[in-house]
Amino acid sequence: MEYTILALVGLALLFYSLTIRQLERTEITGPMFFVLVGIAMSYFLPSEFKLGEAGLSDILPLVELTLSIFLFTDAAKSKLPVLKHSYQYPSLLLFVALPMTLLLGVAGALFFFSELSLFQSALIAVILTPTDAALSKGILECTSVPEKVREGINTESGLNDGLCVPIFLVLLLLAQNPESAVTTVDTLLVFARELGVALVIAGVSMAVFIPLLKIALARHYFANNSSPFLLIGLVMAIFSLTQNFHGSGFIAVFVAGLLFDYLAPKKIRLTLVKDSEHIAEFVALLIWCLFGFVCGHLIVNDITWPIVFYALLSVTIFRIVPVLLSLMFTNLNFKDKFTFAWFGPRGLASIVFTLMVMDTAITNKEQIATVTLTTILFSVFIHGMSTKPIAKSYQ
Repeated sequence: MEYTILALVGLALLFYSLTIRQLERTEITGPMFFVLVGIAMSYFLPSEFKLGEAGLSDILPLVELTLSIFLFTDAAKSKLPVLKHSYQYPSLLLFVALPMTLLLGVAGALFFFSELSLFQSALIAVILTPTDAALSKGILECTSVPEKVREGINTESGLNDGLCVPIFLVLLLLAQNPESAVTTVDTLLVFARELGVALVIAGVSMAVFIPLLKIALARHYFANNSSPFLLIGLVMAIFSLTQNFHGSGFIAVFVAGLLFDYLAPKKIRLTLVKDSEHIAEFVALLIWCLFGFVCGHLIVNDITWPIVFYALLSVTIFRIVPVLLSLMFTNLNFKDKFTFAWFGPRGLASIVFTLMVMDTAITNKEQIATVTLTTILFSVFIHGMSTKPIAKSYQ
């Protein structure tokens, strides 16, 4: 059976590679295609699958690593001069819109799922608050979209994953031990530790890596065929060290990517980033295939109308209203504001948080997973199909 699955995935990769331009013309993105492949496999392959009992949590490090590579490469492609003039947009999204999105998500979960506790509802909200810029590539790569919009979306996506980690960890603790007394001071300490450790490790790592890279370039120490592994090895080390010292690995790799963009030699920087990105994209497509397989077994059997309504609201209203309010007094036109508001796709970060919940003994964890995975599934298709039309509207 394992070889049958591998053969089907291999054929899907072959078909996707041969027809990628045609698929893009029909508004079908890579994640959409492989989610559909995974769903189809779930129908045609016999399985006694149960989430959390089939070793699904074993792939958590792989998903985390893939997400961290994307965060690093996205940051490494950022244009810091643009951010210097447009920093207020990601700042408003992170510190004004994000808390409002979180509160709306909690209120919605309490309304639709009365059987969930406050902490369980808050877990759903924080899982679905981070955004994934990799699912908005059509916007980020479209030069007709203003740079301040593209860089704002990219920066928000890179940092909100890490900012949500301390909140998620506190809520995870509270959901497992509702009687535990976690104070505001405890929460701030967790946040300060996550952020502080991340910044220190990112700074020290790049202070060591950049001189080594320059020496290796000057003396021709590494070959082109091994260069894709250079940044992947760096990201693995930074992310793992930060996690090991109880910091936010996601913030660490994003900050490291910004430093790499600023400090690395220009003649090699983009080549290294693109090579690493190709490997990450390959792994991400496999993860989306597995995600589709999981959805085919879990969602079809357990989905209800309240879950559908919540997922649709989470993908749209819970994101759009806070962002529009946070950008109300900026000099952006309505089209730019709506682009910021619309492009908050849920992706790998939400999958990571969901897997972490499933790896615990929290009551109602299956329902939490069903809600979050349904929302991610809707987001993949809703945001995937709307990316090109909105990008074209700027031309």
